[in-house]
Amino acid sequence: MAPEPDRRSFLSFATFGIGAIFSAVLGIPLGAYFLDPRHRKGPKSDLKLVSDVTLADLVVGTPPMQGVIRDTRTDGWTLYPNDVLGRVWVVQLGVRPNLTTPAKVEEFNASAMPAKEAYVIVFTTICPHLGCSVNLDGAGTGFACPCHAATFVLNGARAAASNPALRGMDTLEWEIDPEDPDANRIKVKYQNFKSLQVAKEPMS
Repeated sequence: MAPEPDRRSFLSFATFGIGAIFSAVLGIPLGAYFLDPRHRKGPKSDLKLVSDVTLADLVVGTPPMQGVIRDTRTDGWTLYPNDVLGRVWVVQLGVRPNLTTPAKVEEFNASAMPAKEAYVIVFTTICPHLGCSVNLDGAGTGFACPCHAATFVLNGARAAASNPALRGMDTLEWEIDPEDPDANRIKVKYQNFKSLQVAKEPMS
């Protein structure tokens, strides 16, 4: 009969061995899942999809359209998958370019912002004066802030020298969603900017 300490040692080794086998059996598929490039998270993009507006909805000379920027937010243990990040005004100023192929869309997205804004310009709805929400004016031919009577024309410039806002409406960088086969959805880099300044400066 084996001494009691030897029996305990054997049982300990057997327990650890079985545990190691189970860990290996369960760990190999799990490791393979995470090592597979298809399951790795890519870099988080600064560009967010604009909902409620498509390029097909826009027409030169008609009132701008307001879109919503949504994002996923986590607060403690609560997940908000469609949290409203902000709102934007989208204005078509020029003729739609040739966007009939993915290569054309890629070429357009790579162009500088002035070239994009010759077609469509995107503004944050926040007034650069004191941060109120800018609305369309009564005629739909410009913008007006209901708080302090700041007014802006369709390209975002101040409508009058007496405007309480020290600068025009704040534009946002944008591009066409490369995953949209119809090239009608847009994404923007949504930012908030400091008020009561002549120069546009992002808030930290």
